[in-house]
Amino acid sequence: MHINFKGREIELSFGLRTLTEIDKELGFEIEGANLGQGLEMLIPRLQSGNIIAISKIIKAATAYDKKGPKSFEDLEEVMDNIAENVSFEEFGEQVFEELGKRPMTRNLVPEELKKKKAEEKKED
Repeated sequence: MHINFKGREIELSFGLRTLTEIDKELGFEIEGANLGQGLEMLIPRLQSGNIIAISKIIKAATAYDKKGPKSFEDLEEVMDNIAENVSFEEFGEQVFEELGKRPMTRNLVPEELKKKKAEEKKED
């Protein structure tokens, strides 16, 4: 899975480093202590097309790329591109598919989403 940024295609990486960052970024903070739990919030936020969550996911999944989006302005460019060419909900579905491919992240995708995708493939 890729995003376009400044004329380049950058692959989104969903390795352990990315997942750890997503867990912190989308997690809960109480009295200055980050409690994580962001991975549990990942799927509902992707399903709703939450633009803040998607921007944080993109930032975490492209952190390995030195020329990837880092600032709010960079992320805004990427988010505008997604809004114009795909939609945030569709982008979220693409992330589901990507997570479902990896053994480490397969369990994050709820069974009903897996079944829905399987049914859609049968219809095609």
